Amino acid sequence: MKNSIMSRKNSFIIQVSTCIGILLIWIVLSFNFPSILIPSPYETLLALWKITITGELLQQFYLTMIRMSIGLLIGMTFATICGLLAGRFAVIYEIFRPIISFLLGIPPIILVVVAMVWFGTNSSIPVFVVSILVFPTFYVNIANGYRQIDSQLLQMATVYQKSNWQKLHFIILPSLMIPFLTACSLAAGGAVRITIMAELLGTSNGIGAALTMARININTDKVFAWTFISVLTIIAIDIFILNPLKVKMMKWNMEE
Repeated sequence: MKNSIMSRKNSFIIQVSTCIGILLIWIVLSFNFPSILIPSPYETLLALWKITITGELLQQFYLTMIRMSIGLLIGMTFATICGLLAGRFAVIYEIFRPIISFLLGIPPIILVVVAMVWFGTNSSIPVFVVSILVFPTFYVNIANGYRQIDSQLLQMATVYQKSNWQKLHFIILPSLMIPFLTACSLAAGGAVRITIMAELLGTSNGIGAALTMARININTDKVFAWTFISVLTIIAIDIFILNPLKVKMMKWNMEE
């Protein structure tokens, strides 16, 4: 127990030291390069304050998060359904294998361009791109997780005449909890990055569009400020959403 506490303490110290080191390197670089290339932390914070008090931060952040959430939900829902079917039926699993390989091989930027051709420049582009690109992550984890369930448990449930709902609730869902949480951890951060990338080219608002305008106007401090917001968003999702979700779902899994 003592060693575990010391290990966590050392880990925290190392992480904080790394962040301080990155900040110092940033400060040194900002002194040696013009602010149009590398703005200082102070200039970045000042730009962040300006977009906050003008309401731009809240407006653009809200649009980006809505698009990301919708795309993530659509991709996760369809992938979970397909993954359950593929785990249950071998023929469906084989049908999806080339499809998943194809989706994993598509560079995100190409998918954004194709979406622009199909939908024009509007909010449907980031939603479409996110839903397509998170699909393989959830599908692979759910399908493979289902195939790893002990078949003897399912056979025993059949022998005792348990309903399909009881099998799903007491055997399948608890067994898929870890694969699902793994997929969430992998997809959430990627979904934020993909949404912003799609907004860079395909929309007139959102964090990605704000980055584009800052680049066009050569407001490098705003570029750094929006980048900081993007990184902070991914960290916040992990700490305040994914970690509590993991604890709650694992607790439910143990109770079951």
